[in-house]
Amino acid sequence: MPDIRVLTVCTGNVCRSPAAAVILRRGLETAGIADRVEVQSGGTSWEAAGQAMDERIVLALVRAGYEEPFEHTSRVIHQSEMCEWDLVLPMTAQHAQTLRRKIDELPPEASRPELYLWRQFDPTAPANAREEDLAVKDPWYSGQKAFDRTVLSMERAVPSLVMHLRSRLRAIDAAR
Repeated sequence: MPDIRVLTVCTGNVCRSPAAAVILRRGLETAGIADRVEVQSGGTSWEAAGQAMDERIVLALVRAGYEEPFEHTSRVIHQSEMCEWDLVLPMTAQHAQTLRRKIDELPPEASRPELYLWRQFDPTAPANAREEDLAVKDPWYSGQKAFDRTVLSMERAVPSLVMHLRSRLRAIDAAR
């Protein structure tokens, strides 16, 4: 059982959130803490449930140096599973709003995850930016270059995310 469970979230769970999970897993492997942190992804919409990762994001990941296969089947995040996560990383303010509603509906005794937008860990993001300004934009209706840019931009958040997770792991270790 991992010490920390992380969930990345976008709309359909076929582009941004599964790519974010792949990117974060590599960062955790490089940092030597992948065995202590589980990373999964999910979506807020049922429309793409059961589908594989979009081929354009797969190509963008490969171009950025990530190795296939990327085993993934899109899924919807249900309210009942929100207490299973320690850290939830939505791609947009709208996703965050949807997830906060799910968290707020949990029973009082249920554990609640931390929730940050992915780009809150991006050092190039504007300081004190509103959530609406921190979106990882959806490349879905754009060409391949937009998918490539999405992967490269998401990578910027990984060092800060890894530092955050290391800090949480130190706190877990200190409490033991």
